[in-house]
Amino acid sequence: MSGGDVKLFDYKSREAWLAARTQSIGASESAALFGLAPDNRESEYSLWAKKSGLVEPENIDEEWLFWGAVLEAPIAQRYAFRTGYQVWTPPSPWCVVTHPKLPFLTATVDRWVIEALGRNGRGCCEIKNVGVFNHDWKGDERETALPLYVQSQVQHQLVCTGFLWADVPALIGGNHLEIFHVERNPEFISELESRAEEFWRRVQTKDPPPIDGTGATTKALKRMHPDDDGSTVELCPEALDWVGIRETFKQVCKDAEAKVEESENRLRAALGKAAFGTLPDGRIVSNKTTERKGFVVEPTKFRTLRVAKPAATPPKKGRRTP
Repeated sequence: MSGGDVKLFDYKSREAWLAARTQSIGASESAALFGLAPDNRESEYSLWAKKSGLVEPENIDEEWLFWGAVLEAPIAQRYAFRTGYQVWTPPSPWCVVTHPKLPFLTATVDRWVIEALGRNGRGCCEIKNVGVFNHDWKGDERETALPLYVQSQVQHQLVCTGFLWADVPALIGGNHLEIFHVERNPEFISELESRAEEFWRRVQTKDPPPIDGTGATTKALKRMHPDDDGSTVELCPEALDWVGIRETFKQVCKDAEAKVEESENRLRAALGKAAFGTLPDGRIVSNKTTERKGFVVEPTKFRTLRVAKPAATPPKKGRRTP
């Protein structure tokens, strides 16, 4: 079996595959161009710094990689069984598809769906192993939902392969397989291609994207300039605005923290020894005691103030505070 008219290149090893990724934007990286990377782990600036060779890519958790590789095959098998589709496995995990017109856009597709009754042509299959407490995969009502960064990843795969649809079989919590269906989105793909072209121009010309306030950008800048050289530089006039904004918002944050602390102290005083208090709108304020046993350090005991939605069974009523 082969990839048909879609060109595949097999790098044959993770090391060679990682080295090649410095010369392109992979499907899992395109979310950063839209500010959609999970937990702000990547920003457009931090991605640019990596692709420009200014910082080395960070090491990925080996335990996470191990279990992802181990579970990929059984998830694919269960997906094929559940759907009845014919699924093709690339020759190695390091096979890459390149965009037919933009060589800096590449995708590593876990499985290809070669035959799917009732669906148009072939499709991509992006396999996910999701922790039960992974909140990226929860909707507003806590139902399972496909995160936006995965949707971006899959659309990236579709534009590289030319396929019209994809499925995302996700094993959630180690015992529940959820299958998400994704159709090709021409509007998003057009925007992705446009942003990718501009981003790659910046990489080639060493023109950094705008600085933002994400933790990923902060980390990239600290890694780019870990030490000072003792010199002095003249800053541009705009730097006065940056200093002013910094001072203003540091004070705003300080004032806001004081207001939060004041409101929490009022609640603590109103609760007194009570564990729970009911608000007029039905929500419940709690200030329960938590005890931690001492091992290396001394045992501790503290109370945690929380505001929660109404409980199915309200706590036992006590005195009412003024």
